[in-house]
Amino acid sequence: KMSVAMVTGSCGQPAQPALLIRQGAPEDLLEAAELEEELAACHDGMQLYSRCSAVEHRLMMLAGLLRLLVAVAMATGRIVGFVLYTVSHVSQQDLPGLYVQSLFVDGAYRRHRVGQSLLATLGRLAASSGFGHLKLLVQRSNAPAVNCYRRLGFEFLSDTENIGFFELWPAKFVNSMLRAGRRPLPAGLSLELRDCDGRLSGGLEAGRRFALTCAACDCRLQGTAALTYCMWDGCIMLADLRLVRPACAQRPCQLLSVANLKRLLGRLALSLAASPRRLWLEAPRQQTELHRMLLHTGLEDLDGRHDGDWVVCALRGAQLCGLAERQVDSNILVAV
Repeated sequence: KMSVAMVTGSCGQPAQPALLIRQGAPEDLLEAAELEEELAACHDGMQLYSRCSAVEHRLMMLAGLLRLLVAVAMATGRIVGFVLYTVSHVSQQDLPGLYVQSLFVDGAYRRHRVGQSLLATLGRLAASSGFGHLKLLVQRSNAPAVNCYRRLGFEFLSDTENIGFFELWPAKFVNSMLRAGRRPLPAGLSLELRDCDGRLSGGLEAGRRFALTCAACDCRLQGTAALTYCMWDGCIMLADLRLVRPACAQRPCQLLSVANLKRLLGRLALSLAASPRRLWLEAPRQQTELHRMLLHTGLEDLDGRHDGDWVVCALRGAQLCGLAERQVDSNILVAV
């Protein structure tokens, strides 16, 4: 049984509001979308470039492509916080994970551990369902969020693995990539594609593991690509990319060209049967040849960009289990 009374704090502390965390329903998306505008205002320079319609959101959610956890004030029934997430196959591990698109808590309910409780609930869902990681983006300048994620055990991949997060937009660059994907590969290059295991996502998530190989020196561009869905952009291709160069490989290699990188990214999008509105890509910055190619292709490094120093952080292995075991506050009821 649930009580709608305010929970009294111990040691004379102010009472905290009673909240319920539950799985979001399609009808909750409209309220979450309105809060998203306030979320954008919390970040320096963040813009919602091309908002999807409420109908698109609803269709994505009914198809299982967009998922939502909400924190509801039990006294009013109003949504005061949410985490929007999707399943993602993009990982160097074999197991897919959950990708957090948005995390928001109403200003009046901050510093009551609502955000931590939402993430702990999501961590429990991920670990109990067999997913291998949680990932999200955060601005370095957003100190409260950065401190929260560090306390919860998230690794900042730009610090631990020097992983950068790159973005390709607007439409003219994406369309150029898709056109390049329809062109044949040069002689001596071969592309191997294999499907990711979709059992954890009910087969709804289309994912591809790939390797573009040069026959002459065995250099490879390899990684994983999959579709994800964003509250304001709809369909996005999310990928990770690594350059594997044998010690005996010749320099320069014909594989390492902007034209071939565009062919690869375009073919990945076409293999996923999608025309994404933008591309998000994770890649190591210390691989200077690859980093230079990404920038020349039109991708933008989001760490240190003019409108926000965005970085990727992840929770994996023992840290994910630790988050799953974290207890939420006694004033918050979890019904997931």
